Parts: sequence; C-alpha cells; structure tokens
Amino acid sequence: MRIIKRVSFLLIVILLGYTSVYSQTRADVKMGEILNDGDLFQMREQYPILKDSVSIEMLNLVSEAQLGIGFNQLERAGVALDSLLQFHQAELGAETSIGMAALRAMNLLNLGLYSQAGKAGEDLVTALKDAVPFESLYSFIFMERMGKALSDFPKSFLERPLHDVTVPMRCDSVGRGYHFYIPVEVNGITKDYIFDTGCSFGNFVSEKYAEEVGLKVLADSIPVSGMEIGFVKLAIADSLKIGELVYHNPIFMIAPPDNEVDSVFAFDGVLGYHFIRDVKEVIIDNESESFVFPYQISDGEPNMFLSSNTPNVRIEYDGEAFDMIFDTGNVKSDLGNKFAETFPDAIEGLAEQATSRGGFGGISQTKAVVLPEFRFEVAGSTVKLCDTEVIKNTESGSQLFSGSLGADFVLSFKRLVINYQSMFICGEK
Repeated sequence: MRIIKRVSFLLIVILLGYTSVYSQTRADVKMGEILNDGDLFQMREQYPILKDSVSIEMLNLVSEAQLGIGFNQLERAGVALDSLLQFHQAELGAETSIGMAALRAMNLLNLGLYSQAGKAGEDLVTALKDAVPFESLYSFIFMERMGKALSDFPKSFLERPLHDVTVPMRCDSVGRGYHFYIPVEVNGITKDYIFDTGCSFGNFVSEKYAEEVGLKVLADSIPVSGMEIGFVKLAIADSLKIGELVYHNPIFMIAPPDNEVDSVFAFDGVLGYHFIRDVKEVIIDNESESFVFPYQISDGEPNMFLSSNTPNVRIEYDGEAFDMIFDTGNVKSDLGNKFAETFPDAIEGLAEQATSRGGFGGISQTKAVVLPEFRFEVAGSTVKLCDTEVIKNTESGSQLFSGSLGADFVLSFKRLVINYQSMFICGEK
C-alpha cells in the first residue's frame, strides 16, 4: 500500500496559443512551442540560445518562472512572476494569469515570505470563490491560511557544522515494500521519521506524536489532498535536530487519526520537502545503512525537476525519455496510466488484478497489471525493478499519472545521491 501524504496544488499548464498571432521572430515561435510542450530540460537547453532573439518579453519571463520553480531557483522565479503579473496580464489572459498568480503564492510560501503568500492566496480565493467549486479552490485556501497563520514567524533555516554529518538509516518492510527511517529530535524527544521526498510541504506528523513532543499549533482546517481532500492542523517548533544538523522554525502538518489507515500503517513523523531542499544534498548509503549529509555539495547536470514541490526524475525507457515522480516515501515503485498509454506494448496481454492505494483520507481499490520486469536508464545507470504495478485508471477527465520511483528504486543502488542544489540524482551500483 502506498501512503500518500503530499499536499496537492493546482498543476499549472501554460497554453500559449497566442504566440502564432503575436510572434515577430522565429525565436518567438520556437520558444512558444517549447513552453507548450512543457519539457523543462529542453527549455533549460534552448532558453539561453533563444532568449536574446525573442521579441516578446512575456515569453522570456514565463520561461524564467518555469525554470526557476522547476530547478529550485526560487528567487529567480519570484522576479519573473512579479513582472508577469505586474506588466503582462493582458497578454497572458485570465486563465494563465490565475495560474501564474498561484505559482507566485506558492513560491512566496516556499521562500518563507509568509505574509505576502497569505495575501496572494487571499486575493485568489476572493477572486474565484463564487466561480469555482471547493475542489478547485482548496489549494488557494491552503496558501491563504498557511501564509496568514505563519505571518508572525521567521522562515526556516539550517544550521550545520563544517563537516559531513552521518546518521543511522533504518529500512523496514511495510506492506508490499519498504520505508526509510531517519532519527529526528524535536523538543528533546527523538523518534524515527520516514524520509520522504514525496512529502511536499514541511513535515507530516500524527496527532499523537504532536501532543507527545508539544508542537505549537497555529491553525486548524488547513485543506490538503491525499486520497481525498481533508483538513490538517498547522504547527511549528523552535527546531528539529538530525545528528549535528539543526533546522530552525520547522513547519508541521498534523494529521487527524484515521482508523482505516492507522490499522494498516502507523507513523510518528514524515520528513519532507523543506528540510531536504535546504540541506541541499543527502546520500542514502544502503551498504552502511546511513544517511550522509555532505558539507561540500556535489556538482552535476540536472536530471530532476520540481513540480508542486515534488521531484520528478527523467528516465529513459525503450529509447524514449519519460519523467516519473521520485517519492522515497512510496514503499514500492509503480507506474500510471500515462505509462500505459505511452508504452502500450509493454503491458499487452497482462491480466488485470485488484490492488489498493492508501494514505491521507483513506484507502481505495483500483485495477492494475503487473509488469514482471521494468528496466530503464537513469543518470548513466541501468535499473531493473521487478513486479511493478501499472495503474490503468483512465476515467474521463482524469489527469494522466506517469508513475512513482519508490523505495525499491533507492534500494537498487549501493549509494544514491539526492541533490536539490543542482537538481540531480545519481547512484553507485
């Protein structure tokens, strides 16, 4: 069973159909095509070549915003988003302007500019509350309530020694796969947290744990999405400690008890996006059963980007590039309907069977086929995963899901480097 904790935000798709009308140079047309295609790696390669020949400033600003968010350059994204919304809303159109405003509000939250983020979220809610259902509005309400509740508190920051830090790693079997646990101290109490690149905002903890360590609750009724939209409490602490690393002003989301999920899976805490981002690099060393946080951060070419604060990794399967979510909190890798549609020959003739997915909001049943061998290339290495489920749900209007590289992917390496400074992973086989 896959445990889903992440906060889901509106996925912004930039549709630039107007470029064929307003384009004045071949570079404008090319840039518009790249933006419509949505391939951030192609954008990263072509943007420096095209930008000086692009005559429509808005196209460059959209590229700057997308590259800044995708490759973890938040200040770069902030400058571009401010300019787009101040000077180019008429060119963007209403729908894309709303998307850019949502990206800006989330970017402000990630930068720790909480008061500004709350105001940006409030503006979106005010503008849309009478026009769209709650299911389309909850991500903006999240931004508004989080920003306002945190507005009197300083942003998180990391304090670290001038040397590598190593802490023990525990890998335990959970259902059909595994979880990686890391010791985290809060208010003098040390508990093992799940190390989870798929936890997309702050840290996620149980109500029992929050009471035990004395987290300071700032707000309730914060909407998040897992198996369904639900509500959590927001809390903070002065710091959390991992070995000699001290992370000040960490944010916690407190999950209410869920008898259905808790009967299958119980947890104290989940270490998520903001710490992993701010520590910049972590090595999961499966041989020594440890997490290593290097003081000297590695350089490397990006093969990973962020979408809604969740990393996506580019792999090569059957000679084609394919992007998958990288979720160390997923107990076992899975593939989705996008994979099924892109590579139909891979699953032809495989029999469907029932499977379950669960997490925040409950457990659901679905249909899948099992791919006996999933072999692909990533970061110069060949990876082979066995018995990978392919979820084939294709309900009308449903969003295509590529799939998720989980714990079995991490365990396929002796050591796996996860780098948020240059946005890459690489492993030693």
